[in-house]
Amino acid sequence: MNPRRTCALAALAALPAALLTAGCAAGSGQAAVTGGQAAVTGRLTGKLVMEGGPLGPGGVQPGERPISGTVTFTDVRHRQVTVQVASSGRFSVKLPPGRYRVSGRSPVIGTNSGSGASEPCSPPESATMAAGHTAAVTITCIVP
Repeated sequence: MNPRRTCALAALAALPAALLTAGCAAGSGQAAVTGGQAAVTGRLTGKLVMEGGPLGPGGVQPGERPISGTVTFTDVRHRQVTVQVASSGRFSVKLPPGRYRVSGRSPVIGTNSGSGASEPCSPPESATMAAGHTAAVTITCIVP
């Protein structure tokens, strides 16, 4: 089967566009392109959640639940991208290829600094982006 037919069949299977583009380009020996230009970003999706807090009925610790706030992505040159996260806890951002430190903040989680400044409510996670690919991360804020 020739590469164009393979790509057409993949399209019928409803693969995500980034995978379809990369897969078709790999099968045809051409560079992966999006909209006529080389893919220069990847997509990082995820969720901001809190875990812990006061014990519920029967002394059961509450499970993971989504929270609103902000998620900040910091690259190796200390450049930052910050996204707002709604109460669903879900976020999605396009980022250039590279390695990022990802941290979350939320007004739902109090801070003990007394400064009034919002501090990260989670230890930083690490994420690596590749052009044309999608990665996922969960940022968990622990509540004592």
